[in-house]
Parts: sequence; structure tokens; C-alpha cells
Amino acid sequence: MKSTKLSALVFLVITSLSCLSIHVLAQNKPTKPADIFENVDRLNGNDMIERLAAQRSAYNKNRSKNSLPKAEYIINRNNLTLVSFNGLDYYIKNNRVIGIQGLNLSDEVLNQITDKLVLLDSIQFNQSERSNTEHFNPNVDFQKIRNIDRQFMLTLKMLSSTVRDIAALTKSENPSLTVETNVAKMRLPNIDKAAEKSNVQSLVLLSK
Repeated sequence: MKSTKLSALVFLVITSLSCLSIHVLAQNKPTKPADIFENVDRLNGNDMIERLAAQRSAYNKNRSKNSLPKAEYIINRNNLTLVSFNGLDYYIKNNRVIGIQGLNLSDEVLNQITDKLVLLDSIQFNQSERSNTEHFNPNVDFQKIRNIDRQFMLTLKMLSSTVRDIAALTKSENPSLTVETNVAKMRLPNIDKAAEKSNVQSLVLLSK
């Protein structure tokens, strides 16, 4: 009888210890990558480009200093941020593209993509700030503002076309390889040259 009670007691102790061990292990299991990315900041890059352009256009129609659109970065992010462009999710941290979801890209190619996107992002931000500052100039030059705003809009358009071109490269059978071999062929945007061409086209249209 005593032997039966002792066996039952031992079984109860072993069962309790097993349950406790399982509970402790469950609490201390490593965090999965999916859990880490649950706290990542997310934004839709295409929507942001459209919003920045729409805000500037709306402001130019009413010219109220109280409604000057705030200059905003799209790519320049310190915290880990997932920015979506044309169906591709770019992981951004410390103003760098550190990866694109679903693609296996080398650091060299990621740096090339970063250079293109950061350049355009920096230009659109600076142009927006320049335009806002010029509005508070006592001797405000509206022609200068129009030129700055034209470059701002053009930069957003070039940023949109750049990410669209990158997305198009992923439609192949081997998207990672296609991006790797073709990104280097994409030239760095030349905003001044594009703006000059735009001005010439505007003059031609006015002369007609």
C-alpha cells in the first residue's frame, strides 16, 4: 500500500516538473523573424509620392502661407521601415535599402538601388523646403518658386518611374538575377538636365 502511494507521489512530482519545464521553454523560445517584423514601420511609397505631389499642387492654387505643405522624406528612415513600391517591399534602415522582400540581392546591388532612390528622395525634400522658404522671402520671386516646384514635381515623377522600372525587372523567371544584372545599367537620374528639357518643351508649347 505504501509502495502504491509512493509511486503515485513520484508520478505526480515528475508530471508537475515536466509541465513547468514546458512552460518555461515556451516563455523563452527564440523570437521568429516574422515576430520581429510585426513591429516594423510600414508605409505605401506610391501613395506618399502621390500625396506630396497633390499637396503641392493644391497649395499652388490658393497660395496660403498657413497651408504650406511640409517637406517629407520617403526613403530617409532611421528606424527599420518597410516601404512598398509597385508591389515590392523595400526594407529601409539608416537611410539605406537593406533588402527587398522575396529577392536575394548582393550588397553591391542594394547600394546601387540606395544611391538612386536616396538621391531622388533628397532632391524632392530639398526642393520642397526651398519652395517653402522662398514664400517667406520679403522679395518673393514667384518665377523662382515655379521653377523649384517644377523640379520638385519632376523629381517625384522620376522616383516613381525608377521604382516602377525596378519592379518590372522582377517579372522574369529569375527575378533576383535579373535585378542583379540590370540595376547597374540604370543611370543615376539627372534632375537638372531633365528640368532643362522640360523648360524647353514648355517654351515650345507656348510658342505654338
